[in-house]
Amino acid sequence: MNKKIIFLVFFIIINLVGLNAIDSVAYPLKVKGNVDLTRNLESSALKLGDELYNGDEVETKAESYAAIQFEDKSSIVKLFPNTILNIRTEKEGEKYNKRSLLKMGELWAKVEKGTGKFEIETPTTVASVKGTNFILKVAEDGTTELLTFEGEVLFQNKITGQTEVISAGQRGMTSGDQPIIVAPFDPGEIEESQSEFINEDYGTIQEEVVPETEIEETPIEAPVEAPEVIEEEEEEEEEEEEADDSTSGPFNMGGGVGSVMLGEEIYTQIRLMPELTFGKFGLGLDIDLMIDSNGDVRKEDWDSFEDFVNKIYYLRYGERGDAFYGRLGGFKSYTLGHGLVMKDYSNMLRYPEYKQIGIQLGGKLPVAGMTAELFTANAVKNEILGGRLTIQPLGNTSIPLLSKLVFGGTIAHDRNQVKGLLDSDDDDYPDHFDDFPYDEDWHNEVDYDINEYRNIYFELFSSNTEEQFLDWFLNSPTLNDLRNPSFADFGEDDITVFGVDYELPFVQNPLFTLSHYGEAAQIDGHGMGFIFPGFYSKFLIFHMNLEYRIYQDDFMPAFFDQLYDEQRAVVYTDIDSVLTKESLLEDMTKSHGWYGALTTNILNFLFITVAYEDMYDDNDDNSRSLWGKANLDTKMIPKLSKAEIGYSQTGFDKLSEFKTPNTIVNGSLGYSLGGSTQLVGSYQERYVDLNNDGEIKGTDETITSMSIGVEFSF
Repeated sequence: MNKKIIFLVFFIIINLVGLNAIDSVAYPLKVKGNVDLTRNLESSALKLGDELYNGDEVETKAESYAAIQFEDKSSIVKLFPNTILNIRTEKEGEKYNKRSLLKMGELWAKVEKGTGKFEIETPTTVASVKGTNFILKVAEDGTTELLTFEGEVLFQNKITGQTEVISAGQRGMTSGDQPIIVAPFDPGEIEESQSEFINEDYGTIQEEVVPETEIEETPIEAPVEAPEVIEEEEEEEEEEEEADDSTSGPFNMGGGVGSVMLGEEIYTQIRLMPELTFGKFGLGLDIDLMIDSNGDVRKEDWDSFEDFVNKIYYLRYGERGDAFYGRLGGFKSYTLGHGLVMKDYSNMLRYPEYKQIGIQLGGKLPVAGMTAELFTANAVKNEILGGRLTIQPLGNTSIPLLSKLVFGGTIAHDRNQVKGLLDSDDDDYPDHFDDFPYDEDWHNEVDYDINEYRNIYFELFSSNTEEQFLDWFLNSPTLNDLRNPSFADFGEDDITVFGVDYELPFVQNPLFTLSHYGEAAQIDGHGMGFIFPGFYSKFLIFHMNLEYRIYQDDFMPAFFDQLYDEQRAVVYTDIDSVLTKESLLEDMTKSHGWYGALTTNILNFLFITVAYEDMYDDNDDNSRSLWGKANLDTKMIPKLSKAEIGYSQTGFDKLSEFKTPNTIVNGSLGYSLGGSTQLVGSYQERYVDLNNDGEIKGTDETITSMSIGVEFSF
């Protein structure tokens, strides 16, 4: 199996040489204040010089602004404070079709004619534009309002289907399933600060090319200016504007001070998190000092080469979906395929007590629409590995539906599950079997007390030599029984899971998406699992998956899941023995049933994801699993900057116990202290059944991780 993995890595790396770069779809012209960029569930500060890609989400915080220009120079979008815009743009020939989503807030846009479709979607409406400039805003109660300054905008209510043309000087307004109301508006309504921002000039927008015959026949009209145009002519104002932009350049510094509990000890934490962005490249560092009650820095964080490597929070180039992309660092949630092999795996489960630097590397291959991706959870140890290949064999044809058919293959491998036991000092002795778990020089009391044994030995055998003592000390069966076992004594226990899948999109448009998929997975040496049929749909405010699943004996779905690092290997104290996650497969029996997941956005205030699996075996006994996560849109609550909570439990018959070995609870809360500073508290709780009695009792079987402190960025 190792030879197969090496061959797969070699094959992908060789083919990646022929990759071609893909263009971005937009870029920021101005960033003022606190503006976030979210890409593939990872958030960072938006900065001048960044490139924006299809699917990116830009969010302006309080008293913050952003101006974005699309790559074809045809249009500019300016975001006012407390606004969220999801960029949805696809290139068709030389034109860019723009169908972005305004989730919350207010924006102004200016669009030139003849440069591709331009639509702004909100949770309840669609604004279709040709040549015009307008303001579109979504209020906290869901009311959507459109103000047209030039040209015409086609305004549609997605719920009722009603469509109205909103001409220059008119306002269109609707809420939920209510009819669209059209009325004139007074340009004087626009706030002076908004007018100033609208009329800031960052460069020339591409002008519409008019044929010569039309120039002769058609009088040229002066462009219609946005309301309340205010020119900034004073040199002091220009200098102030440049100063604002400089704070949002390619360098950003974040960090915090506070306290964190590692094990049973509380440390004062001073953390610096600088970020550097240049084009598609990004670098983030996590430099933290853990200071104990004696004022000493925790030396375990600074005594090896791996410790210095672990100061890298991330190093990235591009994003998944680009022609070439890569990322090095922490992964909060990582999935390959449709989830039967690896789903929501995290190499940050024990973060920051134990940091791992993972690597993701992938891109598009130059044949048959193929893509490839490689993953390792720890670049130093390379123990948990993953990879995926996809192919779109009919992508260059015009066959309906089948031209979009994608086949994929996924593999995940753990070279040694036993290495899941925590080894804090990296001396190859697991903490549980290490009398000195934080001292790499010692691992058992027998060797540490060698002088005491020497004194006793020579009291009994005074005529013996030092050589005879050492022979007895190192080879005595009695003393060897007292010595702790190392990882080498447990041997290696690897495991591999691989799968194949396909996906066939049926319907793809801004209002409704429906895809069908299937997947089969095999745990090497054990059973198989299947998803068929599987469906994914997106409509209104909902994203939904529905799957029928079939599992054979000795099969576990998503073997590499969020809790995998904790469950790779566990020491059961009652038998003082190590059991790997693979050992749990013998208890898995043949089953079948449904899996469903639903994500929704409630009034742009509460974002909820819930997933549930209900499986039955041949005796109609149940095995159920539940996952849930909730996030609040903190813009609606003064001073609240973050609020989220999550819970998951797998493999239960009835949800009678809140705490089980297959449960994880986490949450975080942030309070704004003003500017870009916030007070943040985080909490995580997971459980281990050390005595194997089926119950979680006592503090030893509850593993908690807490932190509270002040975070800042500038």
